[in-house]
Amino acid sequence: MRTGAFRQICTCSRTTVSAQLRPLWLLSNLNSRRLQSSSSGESEGSPRFSSESGSISTVDSVVRRSVHRKFLGKGQPFVDFKRVKVTAGKGGDGAITFFKSSRNPFGPPSGGNGGRGGNVFIVASKEITSLNGVQNRYAAPDGGPGQGKQMHGADGKDTEIVVPVGTQVRQFEPHERKDSTTDDAEEGNENDMNAFEDEARSEEDIKIENMELISKFYKFRSGYTPQEDRMQMLLERIPYEQSTTGQFVDFDLTSDGERHLVAQGGKGGQGNPHFLSSEIRGPALAGKGRPGTTLWLELELKTIADAGLVGLPNAGKSTFLAAVSNAHPRIAPYPFTTLNPYVGTIDFPDFWTMTIADIPGLIEGAHRNVGIGHRFLRHVERNRMLVYVIDLAGKAPWRDFEVLMRELEAYKPGLTNKPSLIVANKADMGKIAKDNLEILKCKTNVPIVPISAMERKNITKATDLMRQMVEKIRAESTD
Repeated sequence: MRTGAFRQICTCSRTTVSAQLRPLWLLSNLNSRRLQSSSSGESEGSPRFSSESGSISTVDSVVRRSVHRKFLGKGQPFVDFKRVKVTAGKGGDGAITFFKSSRNPFGPPSGGNGGRGGNVFIVASKEITSLNGVQNRYAAPDGGPGQGKQMHGADGKDTEIVVPVGTQVRQFEPHERKDSTTDDAEEGNENDMNAFEDEARSEEDIKIENMELISKFYKFRSGYTPQEDRMQMLLERIPYEQSTTGQFVDFDLTSDGERHLVAQGGKGGQGNPHFLSSEIRGPALAGKGRPGTTLWLELELKTIADAGLVGLPNAGKSTFLAAVSNAHPRIAPYPFTTLNPYVGTIDFPDFWTMTIADIPGLIEGAHRNVGIGHRFLRHVERNRMLVYVIDLAGKAPWRDFEVLMRELEAYKPGLTNKPSLIVANKADMGKIAKDNLEILKCKTNVPIVPISAMERKNITKATDLMRQMVEKIRAESTD
């Protein structure tokens, strides 16, 4: 009896303590839910929270329910255009130190050089297909400062911006430039004012200006002011900085692993041993690290594939892509199901492969930015051949083909001159599809392959013909 009573007392005490230690927000939520349930007239058998027993009912489980981690980061949008500010690291400053020992308390200079600032590279990778992971700003780490005993600072770590293959990188100016006539007039006025100021300047003003210029490149020990001969020597040793005017970044990333330097880190400053001479035995100055390059870049993604599927909305492009490749695009019986390009790989029995891209549906007026518009028309440019997916069950498939040709040509003249193939989808829709197929053959000279993407009929013939055309294009490009 004593043992059973003791266990019952321990159980009650643990329950009471656990109920008291519950978070206040949980108890407040549960009490509010309990009041709502009591006011709405719930049955006595409905699950509730019991403060006396400390049991957690269904209401508690609803409150504590959270989103599973595997769903975090899902639904990220497709991004094919981005503007990025890139800043390379600043170089580290040189050190002003002197070697000291018990025998030589005033030894020679021993300051180390500053480290180089980190560079910024852009790297192409086939593992990603969108620019949504690219940040708006990138700044490489600065170089480490020099230390005593001629210990040089560490170089800043390089920063890499990973982008998909097929990204175009261009530099742009963030601020608008003024009118040239206005600039010429302002420059003329400034020259006139400078002429009067040069006459009125005194030697003290010139000395102050020279000191400000020297301070941009060199630093001094506290309490040290260089004399006139030292200032003249430092003015002659100011490093020449090459102008970057006119050197704009503009390149195209077309292969996996391609790496380009876009912003170079600043050079590290020299330690005080570099200023040692027969006249200066104890230099109390060192070089400052130079700032890194800062520029603004435009990143534009254009999908690269051997074949690009072009068609009006709901023509069956995604169904055809899923039937012939390893891609898994979204398929639904309504227009504009595909909102971003999908790239799949077609594997043949002899281990020969080719890539195929599903471009979102185009509508009439897309070259004027109607519908999805220019956002995805740029992805058609990089494809080696075009595959027009036409719906044979429509009212006039030949008009759909004319609309596609007209929109592509209006967006970029000569785009329709690429090798082309018509995949006539939904050929299993009966007499309407057969009649439309015969009319379509009479309207164009482009090769036509009737298929049924949903039933996967005659798709092998379409892929074989695509392979023949791609092999011919690749052979011509290598020659």
